[in-house]
Amino acid sequence: MEPADFAVRIEEVMAEECSSYECVLIDEDDIGRLWTFVIEDTFSGYLSVEDNEEGLKVRTVTVGLNLKDVTEASREELLELFTRNAALVSANFCVMKFPVAGDAEDEPLIVDEGEDVDYDNSDNEPEMHDMLIIQTRLPFEAFAPEDFGDFVQNLLFQADLQLSSQDDDDDGGLTDFDSDDEFEDDSEDDFDE
Repeated sequence: MEPADFAVRIEEVMAEECSSYECVLIDEDDIGRLWTFVIEDTFSGYLSVEDNEEGLKVRTVTVGLNLKDVTEASREELLELFTRNAALVSANFCVMKFPVAGDAEDEPLIVDEGEDVDYDNSDNEPEMHDMLIIQTRLPFEAFAPEDFGDFVQNLLFQADLQLSSQDDDDDGGLTDFDSDDEFEDDSEDDFDE
C-alpha cells in the first residue's frame, strides 16, 4: 500500500473507531505521518509512520498508548517497571516527554508586524512531563489499517496485565493501574497533562 493510500485508509478507520483523532504531522508531499487519537473519550495515543532511512531502512508503523504521568516516579520504580518489558509480546514500555498544558487564563501572545519575539524566554517554554507509553512497532507492509483496533486492544490488555497484576507491590505507585485515572482524554492539548 502506498503511503498516501495508507493515510486515507487509516483516517477512515480512526473515524469509525475513535472518539476523535487528528493528523498532527505531514511530510513534504502533504501525506500524513503522525496521528493522535482518543478512544471512548477515555484514553489517548498515537500512530506514526517512519521511513527509518538512517537506521533500519525499513518503513515502520508505531501505535502507542499514553498510560500515566511518571514525572514523580523514583528511579527504582522506573527500573522495576522496565523489567516488565521482557513479559510484553511485540510491545514495550517507554517514557516520552510531553508538554503540560498552560493555564486556560493565559492570554495568547500578540505580535505586531516587524516586532522581534524572544522565544528563549523560559515563560514561553512549556513545562515538560514524563509520560509512560506502551507501544508496538512493525513493518509498514505488515500493518493493515483495518487491524488498528486490534492493536489498540492488545496494547490495553498487556498494559493492564503488567501494571495491575502485582503480587508484591501493595503501596500503589506505578504498578497500581486504575483505568479511572491512568487513561486520560488529552486530545484537546495534544496529550498535554
